[in-house]
Amino acid sequence: MSRGVLNCFQATKGFSVQRQSHPMSEFNKLTGVGPKRRKVLEAAGILTLRDLIYHLPRKYLDRTKLKRIDELRVGEDALFTGEVVRVEEAYNRLTVYVRDDSGMIPLVYFNGVQFLRKKFAEGRVLAIAGTPGFFREDLQLVHPETDPVQPGEVVKGYVLPRYPLTEEMAAAHVEHKFLQRIILEALENFTFSDPIPEELHEALNLVPEIDLLRELHAPESLENHAELRRQLKCRELFPFSLRLERRRFDRLKVGRTWKPDAALTAKLMAALPFELTGGQRQVIAELSASLEKPHQIQGLLQGDVGSGKTVVCLLGAASVLAGGGQVVLMAPTEILAVQHRQTLEPFLRSSGITFALLIGDTPREERETMLRNLQEGKLQFLIGTHAVFSPDVSYTRLGLVIIDEQHRFGVEQRAKLMQKGDFPDVLYMSATPIPRTLAHTVYGDLEMFLLKEKPKYRLPIKTRIVPPAKRADMLNFLLKEVREGNQVFWVVPQIGARETRNEDEGDAAVAFSSKEDVWNPNLLDKEEEDLLSVERLVKEVASFSTQWKVGYVHGRLSSTDKESALADFRAGRLQVLVATTVIEVGIDVPQANLIIIEHGDRFGLAQLHQLRGRTGRGAQQAWCFLPEPEKPWPPETAERLQRFCETEDGFAIAEMDFEFRGAGNLTGSNQSGFDGLRFTDLRSDFPLIQSVRELAREVLEGRKVVSSETLNRFALN
Repeated sequence: MSRGVLNCFQATKGFSVQRQSHPMSEFNKLTGVGPKRRKVLEAAGILTLRDLIYHLPRKYLDRTKLKRIDELRVGEDALFTGEVVRVEEAYNRLTVYVRDDSGMIPLVYFNGVQFLRKKFAEGRVLAIAGTPGFFREDLQLVHPETDPVQPGEVVKGYVLPRYPLTEEMAAAHVEHKFLQRIILEALENFTFSDPIPEELHEALNLVPEIDLLRELHAPESLENHAELRRQLKCRELFPFSLRLERRRFDRLKVGRTWKPDAALTAKLMAALPFELTGGQRQVIAELSASLEKPHQIQGLLQGDVGSGKTVVCLLGAASVLAGGGQVVLMAPTEILAVQHRQTLEPFLRSSGITFALLIGDTPREERETMLRNLQEGKLQFLIGTHAVFSPDVSYTRLGLVIIDEQHRFGVEQRAKLMQKGDFPDVLYMSATPIPRTLAHTVYGDLEMFLLKEKPKYRLPIKTRIVPPAKRADMLNFLLKEVREGNQVFWVVPQIGARETRNEDEGDAAVAFSSKEDVWNPNLLDKEEEDLLSVERLVKEVASFSTQWKVGYVHGRLSSTDKESALADFRAGRLQVLVATTVIEVGIDVPQANLIIIEHGDRFGLAQLHQLRGRTGRGAQQAWCFLPEPEKPWPPETAERLQRFCETEDGFAIAEMDFEFRGAGNLTGSNQSGFDGLRFTDLRSDFPLIQSVRELAREVLEGRKVVSSETLNRFALN
């Protein structure tokens, strides 16, 4: 099954509002659906009759206009009539010549010649549908659909739906016309309750669901198609919007107030070795003001790479710490958790705030002492990985939860941490800026804090694509930089020759298949001989010069080995660190001013930006190199990477990544409810999204009166 078709079926299953159910046994009542076809449908994700009626056409063939033969064009599907004037059979090929008063065209068949020969008697008039193509500079149709036309019969045009099919469906003769027939039969013979109550139809300008589906599966024309798509979008957007608004609405009823504390803030500020930017001061003020409100806040702090988000969170949390609340900072990897501890330790220690680091490798005795202090309120600030929401971890007064790289945690993981306290305030941090339309749709129930300004002392990172002929020059440049005391990150997409992807690496590497819109990591298997790995690159770089020492780090190493390699790199005992994307976040080595990213075409732009952000943290000029392979990149890939080289603005890069790769790659697979948006385009449909969200808000605030029974029909919690 192709990835595109599979995604279509998965989206159907995820469309929870539409998924009510007729049992699988109901398939047996549909004409022509026996055990074999039912099994094929189930394998394709069509498990219920509701799944079946929402197995919508992927496109339509518009055959509403009857054409003449001289109006036929290459590649344009058409319906026309013609009289059989000659039939030729040769080399197991049947050629049927048909004509009308404007010209003649051959119909060519290669299969079932003996059976087809009987259908095409000379003088018979046929209705013919298909797509013309060229053969030796002449038009012809290969295996077109034909139906006999009786004398006096008027041929009427029609619209033919084309459904997503799997190879198994085609083999079992579950094809377009068959699917249309059984879907219309299901709509006619079974009762489906409309998930959107009738009292909301007028507000959303909807027709009943059953009427909408009939027109989608058997349209008389395509004139109304845009309106039908709008209705589909409204039907999925309203429940989605209602859930978001309900979460926002419910938070207004719970939570506590945290008063700003000038004394503690001053202590923390005094420990800063640098001056805050105007953007940092503004976000700290906004965060403090939100924490002072008498209700729970859930906010999203978006900051570009190197903008100082961690320090902003600490200063914003000062009011919680001063008010006797505990703060927990959860990171997705041990490397990032350790980095946060190293960043915050000077400020916490100088201000008298008790803190600790809790990770999977924390020694047992140290962990027991830590948990006891946490439960007794003696520990104010806890930094860690998912270990911070383990069953044996309890807090005396959890006031603020900070979740870094929140898209890497599942919904259940985030919920477990928040359940540790009595409606604590929550702040999500993201170093991958989110496009505006995506943020307002997927994170529309959160307060937004934007941190765009970088510290003034940082120079722009120079990014260059390196042609194969210039690779030696690049190596010599790196060696010169190393002699001057600088260091190099060198990123590759895989660990070893047989390794293609590791869950610990995040979105480590992706490949683009020849099929439209199909990102396929398995291509790495097929092309592994052409891919540099950690193992191969360490040998190559080490053999280039004895003047540098080369180390490596990746997700399969133990925590001890990872930290040992990073400690050697930070201390300057290693000049080159070869790594997978495990270094994407949480690594801050000011003297590492160079990064080489091999196979840059296998990463999204946002991830490339994250990797590039490992450099440029010191006073010296930083460089990012993207080596080009021997086989040139496709034009669209070259354009994408060139545009990346031309900007350092993470928010602009997020918009570009949204344009090139779509929303799913930016939000990750763990976003609650997001995968259900099957019909909505988050860019072009933004005005519709806003209007539906406003209606959901009116319903919850009582401005649009809806019965409690109606609200209870939606999964709001």
